[in-house]
Amino acid sequence: MHYRFKWFPFNRYFRQEPEIIADAPYRIEPGKKLPVLLLIKDAHQYPIRLHSVGISGSDTNGNLLEKQLDLELDINDYWWHKTVELETDNLLGDLTLNVTFDFSIRGYRRKRVNHNLPTSPEKPLIVHLAKDQLPGIDSGWRWGDLHFHTNLTEDQIEFGAPLDATQKAAEACGLSFVCLTDHSYDLDDKPGSWSETDPELQKWHNSRREVENLNEETNCILVPGEEVSAGNQLGKNIHTLLLNWPEFVPGSGDGAERWFQTSPEHQTAELVHNPADDSLAIAAHTRMHVPLLHKILLGRGLWELEDHHLANVAGFQLLNGSFDDDFEEALQLWIKSLLKGQRKYIYAGNDAHGNFNRFRQVKIPMLSVWDHTNQILGKCRTGIMLSENVSVKSILDALRQGRCVISDGPLMELKIETKEGKSYSLGGAINGDNIYISVECSSTSEYGNLDSFELFLGDLNHSQEKQIHQHKFKHETFSESEEIELDVSAVSGYLRGVLRSEESSGNPHYCYTNPIWINHPSD
Repeated sequence: MHYRFKWFPFNRYFRQEPEIIADAPYRIEPGKKLPVLLLIKDAHQYPIRLHSVGISGSDTNGNLLEKQLDLELDINDYWWHKTVELETDNLLGDLTLNVTFDFSIRGYRRKRVNHNLPTSPEKPLIVHLAKDQLPGIDSGWRWGDLHFHTNLTEDQIEFGAPLDATQKAAEACGLSFVCLTDHSYDLDDKPGSWSETDPELQKWHNSRREVENLNEETNCILVPGEEVSAGNQLGKNIHTLLLNWPEFVPGSGDGAERWFQTSPEHQTAELVHNPADDSLAIAAHTRMHVPLLHKILLGRGLWELEDHHLANVAGFQLLNGSFDDDFEEALQLWIKSLLKGQRKYIYAGNDAHGNFNRFRQVKIPMLSVWDHTNQILGKCRTGIMLSENVSVKSILDALRQGRCVISDGPLMELKIETKEGKSYSLGGAINGDNIYISVECSSTSEYGNLDSFELFLGDLNHSQEKQIHQHKFKHETFSESEEIELDVSAVSGYLRGVLRSEESSGNPHYCYTNPIWINHPSD
C-alpha cells in the first residue's frame, strides 16, 4: 500500500496509515475454534493507538457472535499481529463476519472495517462452519496446501501472513500440513528491506528455527521450503518448489529488484540435479499464464513440455486455486509427459500470499487491488494417504511416491487388486494381467452429492489415453464404491481416475487421482 515510484509518486491505494487487515479461515472443521487474525504492518512509519477491536457476525439462522477487545495499545512495530480464537458451538452454516478497528493516528480518531485498502471494498469475511470433517480423515487421508506464502514473502506489492497465524488457520480449516514456499528473491533480503541482499540469510535461518519450534506440538505440520525462480528450456523465469531443501537456493530473475535485469541465475535443471533424500522438487503452477507486463518486465514464462521431462522433479502443481483453463492446459501437458513414459505426479496448492478468506492483493501497481475468493489457504488441496504419524518426512515420502490426490472437495480412492490377492494403491506398479479396480468415492454436504466418476487408461505402446469406464450415480449419496474387472495383460501404461460431486446450487467439485502404473510383462 505504501510503495511509490520515486520519479512518479502517484499511487491510488496509498494511505498514510499502517496496513490494517483482519482475516479468518474460509471454513473451519467441526468443533474447532475460529481463529481471527488481526494484522498491522508498517506502523513503524505510521504509528497508531489501537483503542479496541470489535468482532461481530451472524450465521445462516441469524444467531449472533460478538467479541469486544478493549486494547489501548500503542503500536509502532514493523509487524504486529494477534490471533483471537472464538467459540462457534452455537452457530451453524455460513458465518458473516466483520472486524472493526478503532484507532487514533496523528491525533485523529478513525475506524476501519476488515481492512483499510482504499480501492478494495469493505466486504465481510465469510466462514463456513462445516458439519463434517474433510473426506477421508477417518480412513487415514490427510489434507494439505502445497503452495503458500508467509510474511517472509514481502516486496513492493505483496506480503504473506505470520507463521504462527498460518498454522492456526490451517489447522482450523482441516489441514494437516502446509508447505511454506516463500520467494527465493525475498528470503535472501535483509529484514525490513525489499532489495538489499543479506549475506547472512537471517530471514531464511530464523524461519527454519521458528518452523522447527512450531512443529513440536501441533496437528498441522509446516513443511519448510522456497519457491525458486530459475530458467526454463527457453531461458524464461519459471518457478520450482523446493521442499525441505537443506540450503538456501538463490533465484531473483523475476524479483523486480533490479530493473531490466531479468536473466535467471540458474537453469531449473541445474537446481534439481542432486536433491537430498529428505527433500523434494515440484514444478509450481506449470501453466499459469502471466500478464503481458510480467513477460516483458520480469521475463516470466511457463513450464514447457521439454521442462516436464527434467529428472528429479517429482511432479507438477497442476491445481493452483481453481479448476480453470490453466489447469486444463496443465493437465493435458502432464498426460503428454505420461504417454512419453515419464512417471511424474500431480499436486495442488493455492499460491495464497497470506490470504485465508479473501484474496486481496495488488492487481495493477499503483492503480488497483484484487478482491476475490480464489487462491486462499486450503481451498484446493493435496490429499495424502498415511499409515504413520504426520511429519515432514512422512509428508514428503507420500508426495514423492504419488500416494496422493488433488481436490477442492470430494475424495476418490483408487486401488488395483490382482487374482493373487495383491493390492496396489496410487503410485504403485503392477505387472499387467486381469485386474480388479476398486473405486471408493466420498463427499460431504459441503461439497454436494456424488455426481460421476471416470477411469482413464494410458497406453504407452500406442501413445494414447482413453476413457475405459464412466459411472453416473443414480441416487443422492455422499459415499459409494464400485469394483471393475479389466484385462491389462497387453498394456504398458497407467490407470487414473476423476471424481465429480455437485452442490444443490449446481457448483461442481472435483478429485483427480495420481496414476497406478501398469508394467507389461515384457518391460
